[in-house]
Order: sequence, then C-alpha cells, then structure tokens
Amino acid sequence: MKRTICVLSLMVMMMGLAACQFPSMGKKQAEPTPTPTASSAVTTEQKEEKVVHGVINRLDSYLVLITDDDEYQIMDYAEGVSADGFAEGDKVNVTYTGKLGVESETPVIIAIEKAE
Repeated sequence: MKRTICVLSLMVMMMGLAACQFPSMGKKQAEPTPTPTASSAVTTEQKEEKVVHGVINRLDSYLVLITDDDEYQIMDYAEGVSADGFAEGDKVNVTYTGKLGVESETPVIIAIEKAE
C-alpha cells in the first residue's frame, strides 16, 4: 500500500512539473505589433544617394575603392550594376547608398562612371 501511494504521489508531481514547463500549450500568444525604431531611420538613410570619388584598387564580386582621402572602402554592387569596362587603377565617381566606414553595413553601388 505504501508503495502505491508513493508511486501515485510521484505521478501527480510529475504531471504538475510537466504542466509548469509548457504553460502556453494550446494558447496562442499575441504577437507584438512592430513600432517604428531606429532601424527604420537607418533604412531611409541608406536609400539616400551619395557620390564618392576615388581610384579602383580591386575588382571582384565587390569593389575596393581608395577615396581621395586615402581611405579604403569596400562596396557591393546593386542588381544590374557591374564593373565591366573598368580596370584597377581607374579614377571613378561612385554613386552609392549606405554609410562609408561602417563594417557592419557595406555600402551598395548603384552607379559607377569614369572620372575625368
């Protein structure tokens, strides 16, 4: 009899622990509504077009540009933009979106043309 009582009480405790582990089981949690944050400000800022002048240092699936301030800038190409017709050492004007000098956000080239 003692053994049966111990087993039953152990089963009741296990069921209680299992219920505490998954309190939201069967209940749908409300999803938080998105609020405007700093990330939306960054998005609008990245869409602003800027122009930088420099010399092409490396052409690959990305572009390394040495600016007039002797700083190296790594940039990605936007869709439809290519560096065909350009060579390393060419002086260029690059129109881009994003921020220069920020490692976490690579600027995106939207237009590139030879400088005179």
